[in-house]
Amino acid sequence: MAQPATKAPVSLGADHKALIVHRLRRVHREPGADHKHPVNQAHYEDSTLSERLADRVAAVIGSWPFIIAQSFLMVVWVYLNVWAIFIAHWDPYPFILLNLVLSFQATYAGPIVLLAGNRQSQKDRITLEHAADESDKGEQHITKILVEIKKNTELTLQILRELEAEPS
Repeated sequence: MAQPATKAPVSLGADHKALIVHRLRRVHREPGADHKHPVNQAHYEDSTLSERLADRVAAVIGSWPFIIAQSFLMVVWVYLNVWAIFIAHWDPYPFILLNLVLSFQATYAGPIVLLAGNRQSQKDRITLEHAADESDKGEQHITKILVEIKKNTELTLQILRELEAEPS
């Protein structure tokens, strides 16, 4: 059962897609290659510095240590400002400066996370295309094996008929 042909993503040209598929096949069959999945290697090698930086920043923003550290900093900020309100009136109660800092952070964090998400969806498409290609190759190998088994069965039956036909 052959898989339907998939089209390249709009962002990838046909030549670029062919280059990625060629690299995936070469890396996947190379015995001395690193044990990373070939799709991950191709995805990393084709990324620019800014895309890799966005991936790292999104990974940090989406981690528990970041959430815990940010929560801790917010509690410290509120505590210091409630304590300092009687002394310096640094950032009084609705904490407008804290709100400004968090808004500024969200302004940059949102697009970075979206960029990393778009790259992940592109990687998922490449992974699916690679899996479909590997599935097609596996299907071809199974078909060849089944043909050979059928030939061997016919030869075995022919030998059996010849042995049964010989007089004892």
